Amino acid sequence: MRLPKRVWAILSVALLGFTGCPALGPLENPGGIGGINNDVIGEVQFIDNRTRELEIRTDSGRRSVLRFDNNTQVTYRQRTYPVSNLERGDYVAARVQQDRDGRSFTTSISVRETAQDRGMGASSGNRLDRTEGRVEYVDLRRGLFEIRDRRNRVVVVSVAHNAPRAVTDRFNRLRSGDYVRIEGRTTNSDRFDLELFL
Repeated sequence: MRLPKRVWAILSVALLGFTGCPALGPLENPGGIGGINNDVIGEVQFIDNRTRELEIRTDSGRRSVLRFDNNTQVTYRQRTYPVSNLERGDYVAARVQQDRDGRSFTTSISVRETAQDRGMGASSGNRLDRTEGRVEYVDLRRGLFEIRDRRNRVVVVSVAHNAPRAVTDRFNRLRSGDYVRIEGRTTNSDRFDLELFL
């Protein structure tokens, strides 16, 4: 039986819907980082509430930048907190999915150990480290810059989203080639949390 063209068009769309044609919307990606229901487990490196991104470094050293939104929940000891309560050094498990553009985002984050529990928070002491070097790269969007120190090592310097105005003003004026002396906390051999410019 010959069907009218309009009927064929309707049936074709219906069949494509049942077969999961990507043209009708993104399919869930069950494998790899950013696939549906994957967890990224590791240490929080930075949280940027302006761009709504956070970076997690896994135990294997892999770094994952995840987006979040107002619906992202952080749980710790059966209580729920906003993402802004996370701190550098928190050890977390983040549930990761992909948005329509293929970017990784997290819907929920479970804190396994806080930075304070791990002896990495402000309560671990008031001693600040100092370093200096020439600026090689500035990322205003993510709130970080890189310097090459006197030992010729590249150090990634993070600026907190709630840093004092004097710090953020100086950071916004940084350019590649500037020489800076800074004070803050060394989180590992190539990461430094800025407290102030000297």
